Amino acid sequence: MAKKRLRGVFSFTATPMRDDGATIDLDRLRSHLDWQTENGVHGIAVLGSTGSNGSFSEKEREELIRVTVKHVNGRLPVMAGTGSITTDEAVRMSRFAEDVGADAVIVVPITYWPLTDNEVYEHYSRIAKAIKIPVVVYNNPGTTGVDIKPQLLARLAEIENIRGVKESSGDVSRITQIRMLTKGKMRVFHGWEPITLQGFAAGADGWCPGLANVLPRECAQLFELCVENKDLAAAQILFDRMFPICKLMGDTGYIRVVHTALELMGRSVGPPRRPLRMLDAEHRTQLISVLQSLGVLGAQAQGQAAE
Repeated sequence: MAKKRLRGVFSFTATPMRDDGATIDLDRLRSHLDWQTENGVHGIAVLGSTGSNGSFSEKEREELIRVTVKHVNGRLPVMAGTGSITTDEAVRMSRFAEDVGADAVIVVPITYWPLTDNEVYEHYSRIAKAIKIPVVVYNNPGTTGVDIKPQLLARLAEIENIRGVKESSGDVSRITQIRMLTKGKMRVFHGWEPITLQGFAAGADGWCPGLANVLPRECAQLFELCVENKDLAAAQILFDRMFPICKLMGDTGYIRVVHTALELMGRSVGPPRRPLRMLDAEHRTQLISVLQSLGVLGAQAQGQAAE
């Protein structure tokens, strides 16, 4: 991991499906990974939220992690999403990811029952102690119902290989709190697209966007402007162009927007696994307009939009 830093833009890559929406399409996955890699993302996160973590069996997730690691083949660091509803399964998945060569795991707490802070702490502690590669905590209370607050993250940061957090609560002040409470022990990845610029301004030094599936080059450029160059004025100009699709993702769901956008761009990854579906007609029309303004709409969709 010394040569593969947990820093920069880690694309929360979509999980491509065949057109029936029921079967994983590994050929589409390989092609999609190549496209993101060639367009400048700094890492790949397989089976994150935009990758429909929670929609696949343990065997399917193992296959996705194995194929991703093998195909990326060291070109970029790979974080494997190993969040599971039980601690034992999360440990098992994390060990599998380490065994097949993943560079880190990113773990969201999947649960039916609300968890106490001590239960969350023990969950992550057991995962971290079972493997040697870095663990990234994924806080996404809007989908999980579990909110891992900065004070708990400070406790988790004392565990040697818990190295980062994807903070997706939407509260930008938490980025500052996490940095201060963990004293730099924990890499902070921003995770809520509509406030990305503000997240970087608050000190996030990483980003795990679903948007990188659609605009990989622009996502990498935004990171460079904000973090590497400290040029927030230029970053704001770029982010203003990106904001309409960020807002649409926040309003209608990342998976729906990503799968629909890639179809419209001529880079289809198929529909999401049911019960999730593509955008409805009203929001699809909005997305076409946004993609037109970004200059990335596929030729066939451009013709439809002009009719």
